[in-house]
Parts: sequence; structure tokens; C-alpha cells
Amino acid sequence: MAVDPLPSDAELRILQALWEQPGASVHDVHDWICTHERALSYTTVLTQLQRMHKKGLVKRGRDGLQHRYSSVPTRSEVEAKLIHRLSNKAFDGSAVRLALKALGTDQPTGEELDELQRWLDAQKDQHD
Repeated sequence: MAVDPLPSDAELRILQALWEQPGASVHDVHDWICTHERALSYTTVLTQLQRMHKKGLVKRGRDGLQHRYSSVPTRSEVEAKLIHRLSNKAFDGSAVRLALKALGTDQPTGEELDELQRWLDAQKDQHD
């Protein structure tokens, strides 16, 4: 089955857990969500993973009696789709306007500013 272009907020939370812990069990995903987000019941996580498997968002394998789950889309694929959607809906398709707005609401570290400068320099080099 084809992967949905944009995961729901609940699906995104599970994908984040799986990007950090590929091959995680339901218990592992449940623990990650409870640690990083908010408390959810184990059965809620199990049900969501089963639905995501049917949708093609996660793949499932067996490890003895336990199922292990991994994300089908990569983090960068999902991020690109989310950024594209947001830039189209709120910034008239301008990723640059979106980036400027995002940068204006944050206090970047020196390391992040250096990374941004390297990216800007690479963009300039491509246009020269």
C-alpha cells in the first residue's frame, strides 16, 4: 500500500521514535513516547502501529514472539513533505519566507549559525 504523503501528529510521534530506534518493539516505542511526549497506553501505541503497518508507514518483522517495527519513509522525506506543505499553505510557496520566519522566532546557537552560513555559501556557489 502507498505511503500517505503526510503522517498525522500521532503517526509522526511514532515515526520519530522509530527514526531514533529502528527495529523497536511496541514496548520500546511506548517507552519513547512516554519519555519524550506524554503518557499513552500501551494498547494505543500498539493499535497505532498496526494501523500504520496497514498504511505502509512502518514495516514489521518478527524477533521471536515479538514484533519489531521500522519506519518506511525516512526522516528527511517526511520533513521535506511537511515543509513543502507549510510553505505552500502559509507562505505562498516560498520556502525562503518560511525559513526567515522560522529563524526570526528562534535563538540559534553559534554552531547552527555556522551551519546556516555554510549552506548559504553553498547556495551562492551553485549560482555563480
